[in-house]
Amino acid sequence: MKKRGWYSVSIGMVVVVAITALVALSAVGCGDPANAGAGPIKIGEADQGKTFTAKVGQTIEIALVGNPTTGYSWTAALEAKDAALLEQVGEPAYVQDPAEGEIVGAGGTYTFTFQAVAEGEATLTLVYARAWESVAPLHTYQVTVVIE
Repeated sequence: MKKRGWYSVSIGMVVVVAITALVALSAVGCGDPANAGAGPIKIGEADQGKTFTAKVGQTIEIALVGNPTTGYSWTAALEAKDAALLEQVGEPAYVQDPAEGEIVGAGGTYTFTFQAVAEGEATLTLVYARAWESVAPLHTYQVTVVIE
C-alpha cells in the first residue's frame, strides 16, 4: 500500500476510535450525577435484620423464596412513616424454580423492588401469610434502610 493510502487509513481509524471513546464517555455521564453507577441494592434471606444504606432515587431488590400454591405469599407491610421513604415499584415478580418436567406445586422466588424516595431511616417489612387468614404471618422479614 502506498504511503499516502496507509496514512489515510490510519487517520480514519483514529477518528473512529475517538468517536467511540466520546460516545462511551457521554453514556457514562448520563443520569443523576448523585447516583451515577449506583445500581440496585440486592438483598436476600440471609440479610434478615441487617441495615443497608441507600441514596435517594436508588432501588432496593429483595428476593425471598416462597410457594404460592400453598396459599402463602409475600406482601409488603410497611408502616406509613416507612412507606413515605420507600415506595414499592410495581407488584412483586414471582419466578418458579427450575425443575425437570412439569411439577405442580414447585416453589420459587418472589422479588420485590422498592425505590428510596426521601432521606431517613425506614424498616422494610415483608410478611409471608395467607391473605384470607386472621392469624399471625408464617414468616416476617425485616431489614433497615438508611436513606441519604
